[in-house]
Amino acid sequence: MKKLVVLAIGFSIFFTLSGVSYAARFEKVGEYYRYFADDGSVARSEIVEVDRKKYYLNDEGYAVFNSWVNYNDDMYYAGNDAVLKTNGVYDIAGYKYYLDADGRLVKGWSEDYLYYGDLEDGFLLNGFQELEIPRDWPTEGIKERTGWFYFDTNTCKRVFSDDDPYICKMIGNKRYCFDQNGIIRTGWRLIKDTVPVMKGYMYFVEETNDEFKFGEAVTDTWYAVEPPTEVLANSEVRYFYFNGQGQPRVAQVGKYQKVRLGEKTYLFNEYGYAVYGIHEVNGDYYYFGTSVQDCSMKTGSFNKDIDGTNDGASFLFEDDGKGFTGVKNNKLYYKGKLQMATPEQKYAGIEIGGRAYLVNSSGALMKNRKRIKDGDGCWWTTTSAGTISSKDESADYTKALPPELSEDK
Repeated sequence: MKKLVVLAIGFSIFFTLSGVSYAARFEKVGEYYRYFADDGSVARSEIVEVDRKKYYLNDEGYAVFNSWVNYNDDMYYAGNDAVLKTNGVYDIAGYKYYLDADGRLVKGWSEDYLYYGDLEDGFLLNGFQELEIPRDWPTEGIKERTGWFYFDTNTCKRVFSDDDPYICKMIGNKRYCFDQNGIIRTGWRLIKDTVPVMKGYMYFVEETNDEFKFGEAVTDTWYAVEPPTEVLANSEVRYFYFNGQGQPRVAQVGKYQKVRLGEKTYLFNEYGYAVYGIHEVNGDYYYFGTSVQDCSMKTGSFNKDIDGTNDGASFLFEDDGKGFTGVKNNKLYYKGKLQMATPEQKYAGIEIGGRAYLVNSSGALMKNRKRIKDGDGCWWTTTSAGTISSKDESADYTKALPPELSEDK
């Protein structure tokens, strides 16, 4: 047994008429301290309390120090002053342990659920741990009785949300979501209230894949997933782009946001996903492909149905993506859509920006024409630029039509 380093314990002496009587006390015997009960007997193999401090006496009655003690199948620890440690976390031989108010080593969850002791040796767990969820905890949305937790690597305390339903915490260089019980939550989670509401969501991976581990927030990349049902119910898988903080790109309510990512440009709505088809942004029309998988902004000419609504139409989008308005290659466009007469009309007068042009059913400009008759029997005359110089009084202009807009596809 090692020498007791620090032990400041006094003893009391009582004198009575019948003789000398001693209170319970410690006495130094050689290099060690032995405890005597108030009847003078030596206490052995038990815990005693002196001046509101607890001590363990071995089978010879000596106070134990710097040692683990097994007493009634519970483990205690006596420090270098022989006092049994109680009610807290202690560093012992390179490990942390939690001892309750009576000094017992806690295995499993501590009473306040802040710590978890290894079920065999009692040392406090830290880092990510899959553990049984206490029976009295609410577990909305959790089917299993186990969950993943994270305990701080320095303090061994359980990470959890104090007030809000969820907390997003950076661990290493990744973000994770914890609920009020400290259980790691996956899928879409509303981290903060925002307008639009989608801006406050983050997505945490539900299963480990080639790019992310279970529970990690998706960051700095595209990710295909259904929108949160609370935001948009009964929707299909969409493509979202998450920034370095894990927030999806989101437009303001009722608007679109055009964003350049890498070498391509995309259009996001208030629900956070990239749309495809033809859409209007600040009065201009743009084309963003034909599918969820191909929704970047397109430029150039397109001579087919590009969004499921404009059968047989042709389109022209400039290098900046805007639908072209004007004459190009002897054809007339308005906001990207080729202006054409119907087959029944043969010719149609199209008015754009205060000027009227005559086009045929293929969209070609009718230049230097004198008194050509349309399908309604009206006569038209045009200039070398294809603008209308004269017409029958019964002939009327058709207002130029932009492309038909797509829904949030």
